[in-house]
Amino acid sequence: MTSSSPETVAMNGFVAVIKRTRRKGSVGFRLSSGQVVVLAPKASSKAELRLLLESKSAWILAKLTLQDQAKFQAERHYVCGEQLAFLDRKLVLQVCQGAFSTGLRGPSELVVSVPEAKLGWVRNALVRWYKLQAQVHIEQRVSYFSPLVGAWPKSIEIKTYRARWGSCNDRGQIQFNWKLMMAPSAVVDSVVVHELCHLLHMHHGPEFWLQVQRVLPNYQDAKQWLKDEGHGLGLD
Repeated sequence: MTSSSPETVAMNGFVAVIKRTRRKGSVGFRLSSGQVVVLAPKASSKAELRLLLESKSAWILAKLTLQDQAKFQAERHYVCGEQLAFLDRKLVLQVCQGAFSTGLRGPSELVVSVPEAKLGWVRNALVRWYKLQAQVHIEQRVSYFSPLVGAWPKSIEIKTYRARWGSCNDRGQIQFNWKLMMAPSAVVDSVVVHELCHLLHMHHGPEFWLQVQRVLPNYQDAKQWLKDEGHGLGLD
Protein backbone atom coordinates (compact mmCIF):
# COMPACT_ATOMS: atom_id res chain seq x y z
CA MET A 1 0.00 0.00 0.00
CA THR A 2 1.20 3.51 -0.73
CA SER A 3 0.79 6.13 1.98
CA SER A 4 -1.22 9.22 1.08
CA SER A 5 0.62 12.50 0.70
CA PRO A 6 0.43 14.87 3.68
CA GLU A 7 -2.00 17.77 3.46
CA THR A 8 -0.03 21.00 3.04
CA VAL A 9 -0.50 24.73 2.52
CA ALA A 10 2.25 26.59 0.65
CA MET A 11 2.85 30.07 2.05
CA ASN A 12 5.33 32.82 1.23
CA GLY A 13 8.51 31.56 2.88
CA PHE A 14 7.38 28.22 4.28
CA VAL A 15 5.15 25.21 3.70
CA ALA A 16 2.81 24.17 6.50
CA VAL A 17 1.86 20.53 7.05
CA ILE A 18 -1.72 20.09 8.27
CA LYS A 19 -2.49 17.37 10.80
CA ARG A 20 -6.16 16.80 11.47
CA THR A 21 -7.05 16.29 15.14
CA ARG A 22 -10.06 15.86 17.37
CA ARG A 23 -9.77 19.48 18.48
CA LYS A 24 -13.04 21.44 18.46
CA GLY A 25 -12.75 25.01 17.27
CA SER A 26 -9.08 25.60 18.11
CA VAL A 27 -6.04 25.47 15.87
CA GLY A 28 -2.54 24.83 17.21
CA PHE A 29 0.91 25.35 15.75
CA ARG A 30 4.07 23.32 16.25
CA LEU A 31 7.45 24.44 14.93
CA SER A 32 10.23 21.90 15.12
CA SER A 33 13.43 21.41 13.11
CA GLY A 34 12.35 24.01 10.59
CA GLN A 35 8.97 22.41 9.94
CA VAL A 36 5.61 24.12 10.49
CA VAL A 37 2.81 21.80 11.60
CA VAL A 38 -0.77 23.02 11.93
CA LEU A 39 -2.95 21.00 14.31
CA ALA A 40 -6.45 21.63 12.97
CA PRO A 41 -9.98 20.29 13.53
CA LYS A 42 -11.30 18.08 10.77
CA ALA A 43 -13.98 20.66 10.00
CA SER A 44 -11.49 23.47 9.24
CA SER A 45 -11.23 24.22 5.54
CA LYS A 46 -7.94 24.88 3.77
CA ALA A 47 -9.10 28.41 2.98
CA GLU A 48 -9.68 29.11 6.69
CA LEU A 49 -6.27 27.69 7.59
CA ARG A 50 -4.58 29.74 4.88
CA LEU A 51 -6.10 32.94 6.29
CA LEU A 52 -4.95 32.00 9.78
CA LEU A 53 -1.44 31.22 8.52
CA GLU A 54 -1.33 34.56 6.75
CA SER A 55 -2.18 36.34 10.00
CA LYS A 56 0.55 34.37 11.82
CA SER A 57 3.15 34.40 9.04
CA ALA A 58 5.38 37.11 10.57
CA TRP A 59 5.50 35.23 13.89
CA ILE A 60 6.15 31.89 12.15
CA LEU A 61 8.96 33.27 9.98
CA ALA A 62 10.58 34.90 13.04
CA LYS A 63 10.46 31.58 14.91
CA LEU A 64 11.92 29.69 11.94
CA THR A 65 14.76 32.23 11.76
CA LEU A 66 15.51 31.76 15.46
CA GLN A 67 15.56 27.99 15.01
CA ASP A 68 18.01 28.32 12.10
CA GLN A 69 20.24 30.54 14.22
CA ALA A 70 20.10 28.09 17.12
CA LYS A 71 21.01 25.21 14.80
CA PHE A 72 23.98 27.19 13.47
CA GLN A 73 25.14 28.08 16.98
CA ALA A 74 24.77 24.45 18.07
CA GLU A 75 27.50 23.41 15.65
CA ARG A 76 30.15 23.86 18.29
CA HIS A 77 33.90 23.67 17.95
CA TYR A 78 34.66 24.36 21.64
CA VAL A 79 37.13 27.14 20.96
CA CYS A 80 37.67 30.57 22.48
CA GLY A 81 34.90 33.04 21.77
CA GLU A 82 31.99 30.64 21.43
CA GLN A 83 28.88 31.66 23.33
CA LEU A 84 27.13 29.37 25.80
CA ALA A 85 23.76 29.93 27.42
CA PHE A 86 23.61 29.76 31.21
CA LEU A 87 20.24 30.55 32.80
CA ASP A 88 19.56 34.22 31.95
CA ARG A 89 23.11 34.92 30.76
CA LYS A 90 25.34 34.38 27.77
CA LEU A 91 28.83 33.17 28.64
CA VAL A 92 31.87 33.45 26.40
CA LEU A 93 34.01 30.32 26.35
CA GLN A 94 37.73 30.66 26.98
CA VAL A 95 39.97 27.60 26.59
CA CYS A 96 43.47 27.52 28.03
CA GLN A 97 46.14 24.88 28.57
CA GLY A 98 46.77 23.55 32.07
CA ALA A 99 45.40 21.23 34.70
CA PHE A 100 41.73 20.25 34.38
CA SER A 101 39.48 22.98 35.78
CA THR A 102 36.34 24.88 34.80
CA GLY A 103 34.94 28.04 36.30
CA LEU A 104 33.58 31.52 35.82
CA ARG A 105 35.88 34.50 35.39
CA GLY A 106 33.86 37.61 35.96
CA PRO A 107 30.17 37.72 35.02
CA SER A 108 30.45 36.57 31.42
CA GLU A 109 33.49 34.32 30.85
CA LEU A 110 33.59 30.56 31.34
CA VAL A 111 37.18 29.36 31.45
CA VAL A 112 38.01 25.73 30.71
CA SER A 113 41.54 24.57 31.41
CA VAL A 114 42.66 21.26 29.85
CA PRO A 115 46.11 19.69 29.28
CA GLU A 116 45.42 19.71 25.53
CA ALA A 117 42.70 21.56 23.62
CA LYS A 118 40.98 18.38 22.47
CA LEU A 119 37.34 18.87 21.50
CA GLY A 120 36.18 15.92 23.59
CA TRP A 121 38.07 17.06 26.68
CA VAL A 122 36.62 20.56 26.50
CA ARG A 123 33.09 19.28 25.94
CA ASN A 124 33.31 16.80 28.81
CA ALA A 125 34.63 19.53 31.10
CA LEU A 126 31.67 21.73 30.15
CA VAL A 127 29.15 18.95 30.78
CA ARG A 128 30.64 18.30 34.23
CA TRP A 129 30.46 22.01 35.04
CA TYR A 130 26.84 22.34 33.92
CA LYS A 131 25.87 19.27 35.96
CA LEU A 132 27.47 20.75 39.08
CA GLN A 133 25.67 24.06 38.53
CA ALA A 134 22.41 22.20 37.98
CA GLN A 135 22.76 20.30 41.25
CA VAL A 136 23.31 23.49 43.24
CA HIS A 137 20.76 25.70 41.46
CA ILE A 138 17.96 23.14 41.22
CA GLU A 139 18.34 22.08 44.86
CA GLN A 140 17.92 25.74 45.81
CA ARG A 141 14.81 26.10 43.66
CA VAL A 142 13.34 22.87 45.04
CA SER A 143 13.90 24.20 48.58
CA TYR A 144 12.12 27.42 47.60
CA PHE A 145 9.12 25.84 45.86
CA SER A 146 8.54 22.76 48.05
CA PRO A 147 6.67 24.70 50.79
CA LEU A 148 4.60 26.47 48.13
CA VAL A 149 3.63 23.19 46.46
CA GLY A 150 3.32 21.28 49.73
CA ALA A 151 5.60 18.43 48.64
CA TRP A 152 9.19 17.52 49.50
CA PRO A 153 11.23 15.02 47.46
CA LYS A 154 13.28 12.28 49.09
CA SER A 155 16.12 12.81 46.61
CA ILE A 156 17.15 15.06 43.72
CA GLU A 157 19.32 13.75 40.89
CA ILE A 158 20.79 15.41 37.83
CA LYS A 159 20.61 13.27 34.71
CA THR A 160 21.33 13.39 30.99
CA TYR A 161 18.13 12.94 29.00
CA ARG A 162 17.54 13.39 25.30
CA ALA A 163 13.76 13.71 25.28
CA ARG A 164 12.65 14.82 28.75
CA TRP A 165 13.38 17.67 31.16
CA GLY A 166 12.50 16.00 34.41
CA SER A 167 10.92 12.92 35.94
CA CYS A 168 9.35 11.77 39.18
CA ASN A 169 8.60 8.34 40.61
CA ASP A 170 6.30 7.00 43.31
CA ARG A 171 9.26 6.66 45.71
CA GLY A 172 9.50 10.43 46.00
CA GLN A 173 12.62 10.73 43.83
CA ILE A 174 12.85 13.49 41.22
CA GLN A 175 15.37 13.88 38.42
CA PHE A 176 16.24 16.84 36.21
CA ASN A 177 18.07 17.21 32.91
CA TRP A 178 21.26 19.27 33.33
CA LYS A 179 20.56 20.91 29.96
CA LEU A 180 17.92 23.02 31.72
CA MET A 181 20.80 25.20 32.90
CA MET A 182 20.98 26.50 29.34
CA ALA A 183 17.36 27.71 29.55
CA PRO A 184 16.02 30.89 31.18
CA SER A 185 15.62 30.65 34.97
CA ALA A 186 11.83 30.95 34.67
CA VAL A 187 11.82 27.79 32.55
CA VAL A 188 13.88 25.92 35.16
CA ASP A 189 11.43 27.02 37.84
CA SER A 190 8.52 25.72 35.78
CA VAL A 191 10.08 22.26 35.42
CA VAL A 192 10.90 22.19 39.15
CA VAL A 193 7.28 23.01 40.05
CA HIS A 194 6.04 20.48 37.49
CA GLU A 195 7.99 17.63 39.07
CA LEU A 196 7.14 18.68 42.64
CA CYS A 197 3.45 18.65 41.73
CA HIS A 198 3.89 15.10 40.48
CA LEU A 199 4.74 14.12 44.05
CA LEU A 200 1.09 14.93 44.81
CA HIS A 201 -0.47 13.86 41.51
CA MET A 202 1.24 11.17 39.45
CA HIS A 203 -0.68 12.09 36.31
CA HIS A 204 -1.44 15.03 34.02
CA GLY A 205 -5.09 15.37 34.93
CA PRO A 206 -6.98 18.55 35.87
CA GLU A 207 -5.93 18.35 39.54
CA PHE A 208 -2.27 18.29 38.54
CA TRP A 209 -2.48 21.33 36.25
CA LEU A 210 -4.51 23.27 38.80
CA GLN A 211 -1.75 22.66 41.33
CA VAL A 212 0.91 23.84 38.88
CA GLN A 213 -1.12 26.93 38.00
CA ARG A 214 -1.69 27.77 41.65
CA VAL A 215 2.07 28.05 42.19
CA LEU A 216 3.04 29.39 38.75
CA PRO A 217 0.09 31.14 37.03
CA ASN A 218 2.19 31.76 33.89
CA TYR A 219 3.58 28.24 33.59
CA GLN A 220 2.26 28.00 30.02
CA ASP A 221 4.87 30.53 28.86
CA ALA A 222 7.72 28.29 30.01
CA LYS A 223 6.00 25.21 28.59
CA GLN A 224 5.73 26.91 25.20
CA TRP A 225 9.37 28.08 25.39
CA LEU A 226 10.55 24.50 25.81
CA LYS A 227 8.41 23.38 22.87
CA ASP A 228 9.84 26.11 20.65
CA GLU A 229 13.44 26.32 21.85
CA GLY A 230 14.17 23.18 23.84
CA HIS A 231 15.66 21.39 20.84
CA GLY A 232 18.58 23.84 20.93
CA LEU A 233 19.63 23.10 24.51
CA GLY A 234 22.73 20.99 25.12
CA LEU A 235 26.29 20.64 23.91
CA ASP A 236 25.85 18.17 21.05
